[in-house]
Amino acid sequence: MKLDNFLFRKISQSFQEFSLYSQKSLGKAEALQRKKEFDLNNYLRVFHAFDTYFYSLADISTLTVIDAGGPIEQFTGYTKEEVIKRGYSLMLSIHHLKDTIRATRGGTKYFKYLYAQEPERRPYIKVNRTLDLICKDGRKLFVLAQSIPVLFNEHMEPIYMLNIYSDITDLQPSRQYSHYIIDSSDPEHPKKISLFDKNDYSDCFQSAVSKSEMRVLELIAKGMDSKLIADQLFISEHTVRTHRKNILRKMECSNMTEVVKKALLEGWL
Repeated sequence: MKLDNFLFRKISQSFQEFSLYSQKSLGKAEALQRKKEFDLNNYLRVFHAFDTYFYSLADISTLTVIDAGGPIEQFTGYTKEEVIKRGYSLMLSIHHLKDTIRATRGGTKYFKYLYAQEPERRPYIKVNRTLDLICKDGRKLFVLAQSIPVLFNEHMEPIYMLNIYSDITDLQPSRQYSHYIIDSSDPEHPKKISLFDKNDYSDCFQSAVSKSEMRVLELIAKGMDSKLIADQLFISEHTVRTHRKNILRKMECSNMTEVVKKALLEGWL
């Protein structure tokens, strides 16, 4: 529970910065008319040609979910009505806490990049994530989430983001987290820009273990046994074994192989 409280504070801090950028179009009068004229089906028809998916439509100016659809209940167990009613708070149920932090911090980076571009280029800049999605019954899907700005105000500040979710569990068994921008504003020179740097999240990912335990874990990942680690860090083998026991307990893993795999997937190492 201590770890959860720590991460909840990190989520709150990250979300505050995210909202500063995502809500730039809030309160602009002409945005109301654009919302009335918006036709979601024009965008969904394009994606139907590529894959089976479910979607949500977010009004980022108010940080609400205003629509959802596709086989969303079949995939996740949540009804369209539940998704719309719970909105952004549903992230805490369908994401691991660390993935929620990654989403908000990466989202902030995306908006900073978006607003640094010429206004006419912004409709062609989207952001993708791959992550575990926790279904209502506890199952985990590994999904590709594509977030596309589909409605802008007159200042080319995004109002609506269309979020497309595709199940890629069978395509990527390693379940490696990723977060990146796809900038297609120059069709002949599209760019893929990574938003995930583990060093940006060290304050979150290493919260469960101490710095000393982290140094031991890094050497375990390199294949060193307790004696070699003790020699490398100038500590006793007994201290190394104590660190290993603490790491297993804190990470809720049954062996060090499981710990290393989890640390690699979550970006600790």
